[in-house]
Amino acid sequence: MAGPGGLERRRAERVPMPARGGSIAVVGARLVNASPYGMMIESPVAMVRDAHLELRLVVTGENVDVGTRVAACIAMARGARTVFGVGLEFTRIPEHVRERIREVLAPRPARSA
Repeated sequence: MAGPGGLERRRAERVPMPARGGSIAVVGARLVNASPYGMMIESPVAMVRDAHLELRLVVTGENVDVGTRVAACIAMARGARTVFGVGLEFTRIPEHVRERIREVLAPRPARSA
């Protein structure tokens, strides 16, 4: 997300997540994108910036509770309804889980035929 003057503030690029069946998921929410340092979820309600949320992630089959801070909340049209893209920064996450997220999101080399 670009900050004042167009500077990138994120520590790592966010990677788009599949609608279903990915290696990373959030219990009770649709995961839009993720990085080792944060993620965006889709919410039916707006959330206040700097609010703290406890969420459960599932990373390659392991359930882990994480702490997050709402960094941004933007309205997005989904057909006739409005949903909110909630950008979350991890404030508490086990280091082995952050590392697993990094591994899952790492680009895979193209296979040659």
